[in-house]
Amino acid sequence: MNSKHIAPTLFSSLLIAYCLLLLAPSALAQSCTNQYGASVACQPVNLTINKQVKHPTSGLFVENITSSDTPYSPGSEVLYRLIVRNGSGETHNPVTVTDQLPAELTFIAGPGTYSTPGKPGGTLTYTLNNVIAGETRTQEVLAKVEPKTPTKCAIVNTGRVTSPARPNGDSDTVSICVSTTAPILPVAGFDDLLLVLPFIGTALGGFAMLRKK
Repeated sequence: MNSKHIAPTLFSSLLIAYCLLLLAPSALAQSCTNQYGASVACQPVNLTINKQVKHPTSGLFVENITSSDTPYSPGSEVLYRLIVRNGSGETHNPVTVTDQLPAELTFIAGPGTYSTPGKPGGTLTYTLNNVIAGETRTQEVLAKVEPKTPTKCAIVNTGRVTSPARPNGDSDTVSICVSTTAPILPVAGFDDLLLVLPFIGTALGGFAMLRKK
């Protein structure tokens, strides 16, 4: 072959290879169909859950309660928070959330249905409808530490979220510590409003009497 033609041919081959490399991600990108039947680029299906627990003394929701924190006592109530976020560009419907309680905890209150009412170690299941793109929804679950629980840490609670577009879903865990020497502390939660309603009624009644005078 004439050496004069080798350089242009090699340059052309390299240029074609480079162009194909640039086009490869677009060619390999998944294609989805929208509601009108048109082919569009697929949106991410990021659906996540974050599980938190209320600290027994600070009142803040934290990721875990370790051996260096204030422990819960047997018989005390524990308030959990489940935060579901749709980080994708589409609506997830329905969204199924499960909360697996450990053998040391019994469900008291929360959304959905509990698999073993009155018994520890069951699974709470509830459904969220039409969780739109970018939306975050928060639910709280109240549980109680079994009275016979010994002093121990790493009592793990697991939350999980799935949807038809995200069948593998996402999960998150949170752990607490229990000590038989810890005092039973009140947990602000579902019944706070019930506790203050009588006082609200009394205050409103007194205000009405003052206005009549």
